[in-house]
Amino acid sequence: MEIATLRATVVGAVFALVTACAGWAMAVPLPEQDSFYAEPAGLADLANGTVLASRAIAPESFMQPLPAEAWQVQYKTIDNHGAPRAYVATVLVPHGEWTGDGPRPLLSYQVAEDGVGSKCAPSYALRGGGIDGGPSNAYSETGVIRLALQQGWALVVPDYQGPDSDLFGAEGYVHGVLDGIRAARAFAPAAVDPAAPIGMWGYSGGAQATAIAAQAHRAYAPDLRLTGVALGGIVADLEATMTGFNGGIAGGAAVVGLVGLNRSYPEADVAQYLNESGRAMLAASQGDCLLNAALAYPFLDVAALEAWPGSITNNTELSKVVRMASPLFRPGTPAVPVLLHHAVADEFAPIGAARALAGKYCAAGIPVQLVENPVGEHGTEAVVGLPTALTYLADRFAAKPAASTC
Repeated sequence: MEIATLRATVVGAVFALVTACAGWAMAVPLPEQDSFYAEPAGLADLANGTVLASRAIAPESFMQPLPAEAWQVQYKTIDNHGAPRAYVATVLVPHGEWTGDGPRPLLSYQVAEDGVGSKCAPSYALRGGGIDGGPSNAYSETGVIRLALQQGWALVVPDYQGPDSDLFGAEGYVHGVLDGIRAARAFAPAAVDPAAPIGMWGYSGGAQATAIAAQAHRAYAPDLRLTGVALGGIVADLEATMTGFNGGIAGGAAVVGLVGLNRSYPEADVAQYLNESGRAMLAASQGDCLLNAALAYPFLDVAALEAWPGSITNNTELSKVVRMASPLFRPGTPAVPVLLHHAVADEFAPIGAARALAGKYCAAGIPVQLVENPVGEHGTEAVVGLPTALTYLADRFAAKPAASTC
């Protein structure tokens, strides 16, 4: 076959595949276009974690079925602004009987939702949505969910940012995650044993949400029998992470971060610190996932968005808001053993903040295993660290003594 013909054939095949994938993804309605996500009235008097509605789904990962029965479960919780809301979580139970000791464990897995639109939500990704316009982190992490299911664990994967996609809304994270676990335990078709050990896991922004929820576990949900927490590439200090993105190839991600802060903490009025160009970017990114903005504004230096010099990059009031979404500066510590695995050269979540978080937990008497990888960076550690996290959680579920590097 001639080179020109071969090239045309390959290009045609790729175009057909991309077109088919886009059409397939678009067949899944966005949450705001899906009546299942509609919030019922009369939520205020219901207990947090109450199951409101459910439907069976066929869970997918990269266009292949996941080996589990699955449901979307709508449940009552409290959003970042203190209002009663209906969130959605995906509950998955592997095919086949659990063959380990004791009841089948339940794992709460927090994807790095990292977006301000419903297309970034894990419940959308797990039905096959999220590849049109660039894959979301949630879509990418369905592969991790497959690995967890292969361990025989039941999973609950919450849309912990809620129906308004409140990125960095820390109080909403606490409630969305912990009430999601409550809903999964209460959801009869999943048959989660009341005595089942419960674990929590997340990477990057998902680890940030996991840590924020785990630090509030004793105060907000002491009824949950948590046994272990795994945090990979954690965004422990959000300000350090935003600095890490700034000016780099993914610098445009800062725009989504600013949208999230402005939406989750309207009293801070983040937009007041932006110039006309910055406000235009915020307006154009109201439904974006992190990758959308990163591709739209590569190498963005956030200083270019400032209304006056230092209005974003050196702002005490904004720093206070950012710290509200940073596990390192939030009150509380987990009540159970914690794994932190991290690449030493992580460019987006500097390891210094992870080390400081480990120190904070150690000082509270919590067994912490800090695993530092001298090879790789933020993206590679998400893959390289998988065996470490899976083994750690399996040991916690089996009630093995937890190692500590404190």
